[in-house]
Amino acid sequence: MSLGWQKRTQRDIASLPVRWPFVAVAVAMPALKSATGIDGGAIFQILAAEDLGLDSRAIGIAFAMGVLSLPVQLIAARLPLWRARQHLQVFLALAAIQCWVLALLVGFDVAGQRVALVALGVTVIAEISLSVLYAPAWQPLLKFALTTEGRQAVNSRPRAAGGVLAAVTVVLFGAVGADLRTVVLMIVGALAALVAITVSRPPAPARPACRDTDVAAIRQQQSLPAGLRWIYLVLGLCGLAAAWPLFLVYAHDVLWPTANLGLLGAVQLGGSLLAAATWRPTEADLTSRTTRAGGVLIAAVIAMAVVRVPVESRAEEVVTLAALATGAASAATIALALLEGAHREVDDETSVKALTILDVVESTSLQVGLLIAGFLVSASATRTEWLVDPYRLYLLIVTVGIVVALRTRPLR
Repeated sequence: MSLGWQKRTQRDIASLPVRWPFVAVAVAMPALKSATGIDGGAIFQILAAEDLGLDSRAIGIAFAMGVLSLPVQLIAARLPLWRARQHLQVFLALAAIQCWVLALLVGFDVAGQRVALVALGVTVIAEISLSVLYAPAWQPLLKFALTTEGRQAVNSRPRAAGGVLAAVTVVLFGAVGADLRTVVLMIVGALAALVAITVSRPPAPARPACRDTDVAAIRQQQSLPAGLRWIYLVLGLCGLAAAWPLFLVYAHDVLWPTANLGLLGAVQLGGSLLAAATWRPTEADLTSRTTRAGGVLIAAVIAMAVVRVPVESRAEEVVTLAALATGAASAATIALALLEGAHREVDDETSVKALTILDVVESTSLQVGLLIAGFLVSASATRTEWLVDPYRLYLLIVTVGIVVALRTRPLR
């Protein structure tokens, strides 16, 4: 056993008490986001399409409504780091309430336009609270409390464990009836409430005794490194299409109407968690990882583009599932690399602003992608004469742009 390995192991063990509350958040977030519709969550897509009868355009517009909060998100980038832990707790408590509201809608089986508006309102509020409360708190707290390797460890393996939990939840949700779906949503909400209590433990910066009035120092704190611009650009492209926005609705309406949406959602989540589980924390150059992931992503999109619509044969089913899993894995790998690259560009003074803007770019581009996808799914369902329907053509074009952007500069 080498001395270096022993020291690293001792350091990791010593950091476990600090890391555990962060691990709890990372494990819970995938299922929580899926249930409340954040980032086009699979559970919300299933209940919207099957329990509430919403069409693709309505769902896409609802997901895109988070764009309206953009001015508030930019204001949130100025929030002080010492408030981060409180904001994280408020976000989790609010998410628990949102899960319970959706559970009541599904459980009482009250269909209608007003109920649909309530459900859409839940996901809009969830998206806004993610950007205003969660984004200025989560990654800045990781930056403050953990080392580089500890931060990557929380952003990868616990996230993979959360992905497993979310995948199981999505499969279960897609397979059961309304009564058990209500129970699933209630449990996810209870998990969020429990984690909200847990996050009172991790260290956070103390409230400053007096406000810094040095104008030059304030301006220096507000300025962001130039290297972040390229990261924002690539992450914005990824948000538009790399996560295959509204794919479950597309599969339900166009690609594979007979498919189990819970299974498809689990496969998509499984690809993401595979990328997170196999991520190795490193302080080295991340360029090779993004290059390989970009190649796999474009191969997956091409494979999806050549699949016949609707999917009927066993071979077409296998290709669809494989492309869905590998595409999700490669997109998650690129996102992890860009996130770590952003962390390396900032310090504690600029972390809240830089990482909140990072989330603004990611969430806003995804919301725009969901809006575009809603109309493209509708167009793909009505225009069967296309060799490659509008939705898959859009994925292909934007993915090419992502791969080109990744090759323009290294991610060190």
